[in-house]
Order: sequence, then structure tokens, then C-alpha cells
Amino acid sequence: MSNGRTDGRKIWVVGDDALTLPSGVERAAGIDEADVAVAVGESALLNLAREGCSTPILPVDAGAGVRAIDAAAVGSALDSVRAGEATQTDIPILAVDVDGERRGRALMDVMLVTTEAAHISEFAVETPREEVAEFRADGVVVATAAGTSGYASRLGAPVFAPEVEAAAVVPVAAFATSLDHWAVPLYDGDSLARIQVTREEAGVSLLLDDQIDGTIPPFTDVTVTVDGSLSILGVPESPSCFQCEDRPPRGDDEA
Repeated sequence: MSNGRTDGRKIWVVGDDALTLPSGVERAAGIDEADVAVAVGESALLNLAREGCSTPILPVDAGAGVRAIDAAAVGSALDSVRAGEATQTDIPILAVDVDGERRGRALMDVMLVTTEAAHISEFAVETPREEVAEFRADGVVVATAAGTSGYASRLGAPVFAPEVEAAAVVPVAAFATSLDHWAVPLYDGDSLARIQVTREEAGVSLLLDDQIDGTIPPFTDVTVTVDGSLSILGVPESPSCFQCEDRPPRGDDEA
């Protein structure tokens, strides 16, 4: 995790080509020559993560977990960037391997969930150092700090600040009401969690952020590792990651 400063001036906009930039700001011809990428919307941000973007990103309307600014504040935020008032936080990106084969990457969360709603399966979770738990549930979510303010929070997970070097592991609609949630440390290049589906009766789908990535056979290793990071810019205009007024009440497990 790093916190540096940037005074980038060439801007590349992703997700909204019509976004109005303040006077004096130069649009880059491509992301490779940009000092800052402005990602408008969560989908644009997630796509940059999948592509392995190395340019610092100013997120706009992309969720509380990355302290995304409102679109109306873009001009002021870019003025702050040019004034050297931006700080940079490296958000970990998760890679997912199924039975040793790479399936994809996720910035906010990885979820295994039964393909048919309200069908129970069984899951076993462990870290490289110890077994965590075996439980019956509709699924399980592994959320980075950037994702804990999203769906994981609806399941009762705590919201982590983006700088926290940990992931939340949360059962989805667990059969046992007393089941814990867990925070596991992140180790770059090392697995943070290994998950197995230990029941054959219900099909289980793999979701990487906002995309469904096929199904998971029972008794197959699903390994989640840290695979690089995405550099997110914070500016004085950035809201707190804990200001999630539109988040549904805790305990509301409706997808």
C-alpha cells in the first residue's frame, strides 16, 4: 500500500466522453500518455482494474469504497490534482484461479453463490495458514476494502477504509444464524483464501465484481490471491468511505 502525491495534468476520461473538464486541463490522446485517468461510473473503474491500468485514477460516481467524488465536483477535484493536493492509495486487485486455471480479476469482491435462488450449498474456507470454517449457506463473498461498503455490508460485514490491508469473508444467507464473519490479511502474490464447494446438490456460480464467470464444480479449489493493485486518487473533495447513506439496512440479504 502506498500513499504518494501527484500533480498530473494530462487527463484521460473513461466511461463518459462528454464529461466537461475545467479550462486549462489537457485531454490525453490515450491512457498511456495520461497523468490521471478519470473513471466515471463503477463499470468504468472495474474495467480499468481488469485491464491492469497503471495510471492513477480519479473515481467519479463509482462507489463509497473508493471514495468516489460526485460528477459535479470533477472540476474542483482536478484543480486539486493540479495543485498537488491529491494523495494516492493502492487498492489491491484479486485474481481467482479455479483448479489452478486463472479465471479473472476483481477489484471489489469475489462471490460464490448458488445458481438457483434460496438453494443451500456447503463451503469450506481456509487461508494459507489455517482453516477458517465450513458452513452451509447460499454462498460466500470475499471483499476487499474497496468492496466492503457494497454487497458485503448488506450481509453484516464491517466497512474497511481503503487503506486497510485485509479482506472480509462473509457467508451469504448462512444456515447457522450464529456464524461469524472474518477478516483475512492480504499478502501480495500469496493466496489470501482457498474455497471449496463441498456439496453436490446445488450448482454454484462464480461472480467477479459485476460479472458472472461460469460455474464451480464441487470439491474444486477456488484460490483468491492478490495480483497487483489499482492506484486511486483522493482529493479534498473525496467523501468518506463510511458515508453510505444509500446502503440498505444491515441484515437485508436481498440481492
